[in-house]
Amino acid sequence: MGRPASLSRSGIIAAAALLVREHGVEALTARRLGDALRCDPTALYRHFTTMADLEREVGDSFLRTVDVRAHDGDDWRATIRRICVKLRRVQVRQPRLAALVSAAPTRLANEMRITEALLRELERGGFSSDQVATAYHALIELSVGSAAIDAPLAAQPASVRRRTYNEWRREYAQLSPAQAPASVAVADHLYIGSADSRFEAALDLLLDGISAQRRVH
Repeated sequence: MGRPASLSRSGIIAAAALLVREHGVEALTARRLGDALRCDPTALYRHFTTMADLEREVGDSFLRTVDVRAHDGDDWRATIRRICVKLRRVQVRQPRLAALVSAAPTRLANEMRITEALLRELERGGFSSDQVATAYHALIELSVGSAAIDAPLAAQPASVRRRTYNEWRREYAQLSPAQAPASVAVADHLYIGSADSRFEAALDLLLDGISAQRRVH
């Protein structure tokens, strides 16, 4: 085995992230990570108090690519929309790492950048503190939740995705009109386009609702 003295926090996080990407969250154990790093598993605890602390760091690290900067000329809504689209995109592309942040916020640097940016932009939009909090939770739940739902099919080729959506529409259309009249009536319009476009449409509807809340106060 290699000597533990050669370990660093960044090296451990990188190796742990690779392990999760290749084998899933369940593979992230001290023993398997020690094998990957060629060190005694106990050496990991010189850098991280618990494996849960390491999981938080790994989950937070993949969020670093989410750009939260406000672009010149963009209002609060345009900035929030861009952040949410990018947040969902990185999670759809790396669902195994996203599993580390889906249950709870990491409360670490990258997650805090995203949180601060969304809260900042909502405050810039003129919302009250309680409206800011409510809107923030709604935006996060839509972005993170839709990523978890869409990621499995997003990993498939475009032809598979199109065929799957066609099959779903056909199955809705073939339901009994007596038992599911609403589903049959709109069957041809369900799952049209891509999951990305449907998310952005949902996000726009949510932002419309958020905007309306500001107007009534």
